[in-house]
Amino acid sequence: MRGADVSLGVRPPWQVRVRARPSGRVRGGGALCANGTVVTCAHVADPVGSVMTLDFPFLQRAEGLRALVVHRPEEPEVGGPDDVAVLRLDHVPQGAAAAPFTEADGFGPRRECGAYGFPAGHPDGVWALGRLVGPTGAGLTQFESADLLGHAAARGFSGSPLWHEGLRAVIGIVAAVDADAGLRTGYAIPVAGLLEHWPELVEPHPVRLWVRDPYGAPPRIVPLLGGGRDRAAYWVGRNGGGADHADILLESRPPHVVSRWHCRLVGEFGQWFVESPVDGPRTFVRRVGHTGEERVPEQGKLRLRSGDRLLIPAVIRGQEGPEHWELEFVDDRRTLRNS
Repeated sequence: MRGADVSLGVRPPWQVRVRARPSGRVRGGGALCANGTVVTCAHVADPVGSVMTLDFPFLQRAEGLRALVVHRPEEPEVGGPDDVAVLRLDHVPQGAAAAPFTEADGFGPRRECGAYGFPAGHPDGVWALGRLVGPTGAGLTQFESADLLGHAAARGFSGSPLWHEGLRAVIGIVAAVDADAGLRTGYAIPVAGLLEHWPELVEPHPVRLWVRDPYGAPPRIVPLLGGGRDRAAYWVGRNGGGADHADILLESRPPHVVSRWHCRLVGEFGQWFVESPVDGPRTFVRRVGHTGEERVPEQGKLRLRSGDRLLIPAVIRGQEGPEHWELEFVDDRRTLRNS
């Protein structure tokens, strides 16, 4: 986490605008973070599993992007420390960059700050400039627009990144404004609070799996390291109850049945494969852009491309047919789709 070559009033390539649907009402702002995700406020987002529309107001050809809500508390306190949601973009548009988040323990001598939001009457957005005041007892960061000229943070700024000019970094997201508009005061969830909800905020993993279980738990990111000249291998399966564990555990609420050693992911010379090296339930691959399923051959392997999804049966007792674990393979270094 470090400062960026951006100042207040310049076109930040991580600024996001959140809509309910294409060309629909603007809900608020957001900030692009690592691994193609966007952090915003929970009261801006729909429930987990919903698809929302995002755009990047400072980028060309970056409109009407689809994003899946992957994290959101069920009953968040609006403007509170848990008012955090995470959306996952279908793809990251060309020219976008992850926000340079940093934790601001002390604000330093320069306390100028700013946020770009979308208040009523300004769907294209406006800047609100101000000054940092300090932390609150609720764990938020208080800031104010002391100058009577210009915009102050208002409804429509929720979720937008709060920029610290002295640190040249994003130190949180706007979450609330004072009910008395004359006070021109706002409150932000600091980076430390965001990290509690989304630890992958600033840790990009170019090659990774998005793991979803069949029980509706939030997806998680599993980085796949290696795969260069040295062969990298990851066993996928459940906890066997002994000293040996699978490298990628499929754990969730019971009852479920998953093979202890189900399949293996192998990286060699920049390419990744899925193998079925043991007898037992088979693994299926759903290729990106297709609806059918391709079976991984017994004692064989299939090459993976970014966006391919592994489907691993998880038989749930008392239900007809198996549910599936879904492991989406993402490789930004080779096949990241740009608009």
